Amino acid sequence: MRRLKRTILLVGLAIPLTGAFVSFNVGTARAESTSSTLLSVDLLSVDSASLAPEEKLAKAKEDLVRALDLSLKKVESLKSRLNELNFPEDSREQALKNGALGNLDTYAEYYLNAKENLDKKGSLDEVKDLAKEIKEYRDTTYTPGVERTVRFILVFYNEEVLGVANDRFSKIGADIKKLDKLGVVSEGDFREKLDEVTSLLKEAADLQGEAKKIILATSTDPGKSEEPSAKDMIEKSLNNVKTVYGIFLELNQLVKEALGI
Repeated sequence: MRRLKRTILLVGLAIPLTGAFVSFNVGTARAESTSSTLLSVDLLSVDSASLAPEEKLAKAKEDLVRALDLSLKKVESLKSRLNELNFPEDSREQALKNGALGNLDTYAEYYLNAKENLDKKGSLDEVKDLAKEIKEYRDTTYTPGVERTVRFILVFYNEEVLGVANDRFSKIGADIKKLDKLGVVSEGDFREKLDEVTSLLKEAADLQGEAKKIILATSTDPGKSEEPSAKDMIEKSLNNVKTVYGIFLELNQLVKEALGI
């Protein structure tokens, strides 16, 4: 019976932490910055010596369409992520979410119109001029708005991540206490690691709270500036949680060693 209890408690402690850690990384990747998919006029760099005029025009249009489609895809991805967030109807969060969704619709409309205009261009110079206009729109309107939306999404994703980490920590702490009472391990042997997790999670929660205040106090209007430290706070908070999951794995290994497994 004693052996069975030890096994049951160990299983409770050793629930695959890597699963939660993978979810953490996947979620972060889904909400990350869109810089890698933004339109670049470099796509219109065509080797004039190797292509005929009509081929250069076709290649330029093809590259520009590809870039516009990437931006449209990112807009749809962000809209999907925003729609996963549920807030009370009259809350500040819902108002900001609605504003962000409206901005994304505006970006999509601009890029769809740009694709229509592109079809009407009959020369390479006209295509290049359109690309310059799109680049200016990207730099002054699209990029600032998208980055603001990404931070809005990320702050609530981080809130969820913190909740999961705290729940896991509570379960691990409870299992260690049970093992200590059974005389299998000494809770004191894990105190340094447990205290480190407590400190990291507290700092992560404080950073998350400050970042959330900043974001909720900031309009999604692309014309207004936003406190840049909010992004740094979210990233630091998420990094703390990443460190915590590493410690969870260390604790899991220490318990296994104590049990001779």
